[in-house]
Amino acid sequence: MKPLIALVGRPNVGKSTLFNRILRQKTAIVDSTPGVTRDRHIMPGEWQGKQFLLMDTGGYCMEGDVISMAMLEQTMTAIRDADCVVFLTDVRSGLTYEDLEISRMLQRNFGQKQLFFAVNKVESPQLAIDAESFVSTGFTRPYFLSARDGSGVADMLDDILEALPAHEGNGDDEDPAIKLAVVGRPNVGKSSFVNALLGTNRQIVSDIPGTTRDAIDSRFVRKQQEFVLIDTAGLRKRTKIDAGIEFYSSLRTEKAIERCSVTMVLLDARQGIEKQDLKIINMAAERKRGVLLLVNKWDLIEKDSKTSKIYEDTLRSHMGNLSWIPVLFISAMTKKNLYRAVDAAAQISQNRSRKISTSALNRFLEEALATRHPSTKSGRELKIKYMTQIEAPWPVFAFFCNNPELVQSNFRKFLEKKLREAFSLEGVPVSLRFMAK
Repeated sequence: MKPLIALVGRPNVGKSTLFNRILRQKTAIVDSTPGVTRDRHIMPGEWQGKQFLLMDTGGYCMEGDVISMAMLEQTMTAIRDADCVVFLTDVRSGLTYEDLEISRMLQRNFGQKQLFFAVNKVESPQLAIDAESFVSTGFTRPYFLSARDGSGVADMLDDILEALPAHEGNGDDEDPAIKLAVVGRPNVGKSSFVNALLGTNRQIVSDIPGTTRDAIDSRFVRKQQEFVLIDTAGLRKRTKIDAGIEFYSSLRTEKAIERCSVTMVLLDARQGIEKQDLKIINMAAERKRGVLLLVNKWDLIEKDSKTSKIYEDTLRSHMGNLSWIPVLFISAMTKKNLYRAVDAAAQISQNRSRKISTSALNRFLEEALATRHPSTKSGRELKIKYMTQIEAPWPVFAFFCNNPELVQSNFRKFLEKKLREAFSLEGVPVSLRFMAK
């Protein structure tokens, strides 16, 4: 397994900036507001041919509010999980009481780990002189660096990776894990869903909307299949997204959908489906991702034997042409149907990559045309000669005919419906292309 490097320190000392600098991409949200990063955020990195996992943390914060205490718990868990800990401070704000507390805690409780001490924002000779005073933390060799411009980062990385065990394995191997993006409006229970599946408080859970801001990856195995759960910040209406943190959080959610194979869209059962939910579903469908609709908090609904049927019928009446998306009723609190949801997502991922032989498709086409002959507005006859599947990450079918312009939308819908019924394509978008032959 790749060695894990954790970045810890007070909020707003530059951990996320250093995270982005090391990975050479803007993965973590960076903002001058303290506490922007709250959850542990893990991404793969590479330096001088050596591979590792890099973990950003929410910051060691002693304030007594619910979010701060949860951030502190997450930071302590990150330190325990890591092979190496980089303790980051800020030369501009000076050595604080919290810095000294973190230093004592690390050396007292985690002295057996590889510990590296760095002073950030050292961007001038005078600041380098100021940084010399930070040796009072008890670390004999601090690294002076600037995460913003990159100075000093390479030297620290060289020493860190020299001290860590080498990772065995081919970094070019394709990840066999099924990537599942957990998306939805704020406060529908996305992080509770992830935590319940993983059996640990992997994400911070609070009833304060917007607790999760970055897209966070978590791995688990079920039935010998590895999965990656991508928990995301809730998507709001664009008009309600403030400049800064909320805007970039929304972009991360869109990128999470682009990264996944299956998008698990969570609804709050008490609120039903809203316009923003449909926008999220359409976003996933437009990007040709598999989609599974999960109605969470089902345990809070008073119900009888017909409630789920009536509820699903209402959902589908709002979804229109998205009827190919399966619906499952779950409860992250009671864990009802959680693993059934994972199994359904695995099946959708399999449907999305299904390859169908040309001979089977043309038998299907013959039977479909015998059931319904295509009609045209012009009176000219549409002749479909054969069909085949085109190589793509999702099901794409090419129909070769005498004139593609004669194909009407209702006949397209008929063929798509029949294809789904014949070849078990539930939960995945299907593309039909008509080409002249």
